[in-house]
Amino acid sequence: MRKYALLASMLLAGCATTPQDCDLHAQDPSFITKLNCATSGGYRQKIDQQEQQVLRSQKENELAKQELTSTQDKQKASNQLLASEQAKLAAIRSDLTQTLNRLKSSKIKGKDSQQQLKRLQELQQQSQHASSESEIATIERKVAEAKKKVEALEKANTLR
Repeated sequence: MRKYALLASMLLAGCATTPQDCDLHAQDPSFITKLNCATSGGYRQKIDQQEQQVLRSQKENELAKQELTSTQDKQKASNQLLASEQAKLAAIRSDLTQTLNRLKSSKIKGKDSQQQLKRLQELQQQSQHASSESEIATIERKVAEAKKKVEALEKANTLR
């Protein structure tokens, strides 16, 4: 009878065991706790919880990798756009410098020449501070207009 009483009390105690009590890494669990965890399925529940946590962590890791890849792609595209804008701006500055030098070295004298020279110098300063695509486009348009005016002035000077 004692054996049955002991077995019944162990089974009842097993019912009272929680998955937290059945930690595989617990420090020195008693024999009864181990037996209760084994018979009540507490070890299995703890393992299942930990497996679910691993799966969640793997999904979070995969999402983080995708986000990192997306961010790197965006950064690469931004860097390419920036390099393109810088190259375009460098070409505009070169064109502007050539036009300015052409106007300075020409034999054109007069008020129109001085005004155009002043505009080109202002454009040169603006190009030093240009940072957006719209500013670069505006400067490019103004340089093209200035080139046409310089050519017109040169043409008018040669006809005289």
